[in-house]
Amino acid sequence: MSRREFLKTAAAFVFAGMPLAEDEELVDFDDLSNFRVENHAELPRVRFFDLRHLTSLNTPEDEFFTFHQTQTPRIDSKTWMLRVDGFVEKARQFTLDQIRQRADKRDLAVTIECSGNVAAGAANGMVSSGVWTGVGLSSLLKECGLKPETREVVFFGADLERERPDAVEIPHGRSVYLQDALDPNAMLAFALNGKPLGPDRGFPLRVIVPGWYGMTHIKWLSRIMALDRRFEGIHMSRNYHTLREGDLAIETSISRTRLKSVVARVTRKRDAAGRFAYRIAGAAWGGPSPLKSVEVSTDGTAWRPAKLVESGGPFAWALWTLDWPDVRPGGHTIVSRAIDVAGSVQPTGAEWKQSVKTLREDNSQWLRRLTVKGGGR
Repeated sequence: MSRREFLKTAAAFVFAGMPLAEDEELVDFDDLSNFRVENHAELPRVRFFDLRHLTSLNTPEDEFFTFHQTQTPRIDSKTWMLRVDGFVEKARQFTLDQIRQRADKRDLAVTIECSGNVAAGAANGMVSSGVWTGVGLSSLLKECGLKPETREVVFFGADLERERPDAVEIPHGRSVYLQDALDPNAMLAFALNGKPLGPDRGFPLRVIVPGWYGMTHIKWLSRIMALDRRFEGIHMSRNYHTLREGDLAIETSISRTRLKSVVARVTRKRDAAGRFAYRIAGAAWGGPSPLKSVEVSTDGTAWRPAKLVESGGPFAWALWTLDWPDVRPGGHTIVSRAIDVAGSVQPTGAEWKQSVKTLREDNSQWLRRLTVKGGGR
């Protein structure tokens, strides 16, 4: 796709999906009393995406969720270089212009979710989506000549961290197995929705591993190292793990996203007869298999199929809506569940807790509560 074609497509995305009509108004939820977009200033830096603003496939850059374990570094693109070394035949350094000019430049829509994305407090707002522009990671690695003993590939950002106040600062990093780094969809991105990355998005370059949780998408990328052993970074060895329950409890690294859907908003507008017509809208993403459907239950009634309005592609969320008829004044509950083509169903909270014993990777169904005041019909 040429840049002109991409910008035309990105512009079209802004008007696709679920834009609010002029006479359409939000019906707010009762479960947002503790929610605020700006959650924490730094260390970690936490900013949520307000899902009530979900009206298109692409999240605007200034609304994109943010989670930084470290401080945002200020980088001069004129002097910045990406270093590739370790177990490679030929260590190399690349300028930003050299990366931008590589032959395998591509655009890919990818939804990024933090593995700590939860309903309480965050209102599931640690997720956003957009079209990323970059180049293939595998081609760059192969160009440097990976040695046969390479086991993992580590991505280091320009940001620094320390394990305790008196410890030395080291670059923040995350590793993946070699076969994952060589996935043809993995990329090094330098633009989002047709614009260069902003500082909070990882300027000048970040890793994008489609279908993986957010801690894999290292920002402010400065070094890629091929290793013949496991990488034991601060967060890699201590935080990027989930305890799973089964016949024997085991601890596994956090990697690929799990099947999930959310109810993002409820709106209403008057019909020709002067009565309010209600609509529920949301998004679904994640999981190893393509999305098949989304179902919604209101006030504990039977599941009803939602309409899939638009899909961003295999690695991006799909938007859905459901008309909600005969809504009476008073309190109501709404919950959605995603189903993939393999038959997997988004779990209830109780079902999720049976398989995952830590607080990360929560893909459980999210029960929303709202109150419809007089004039509901």
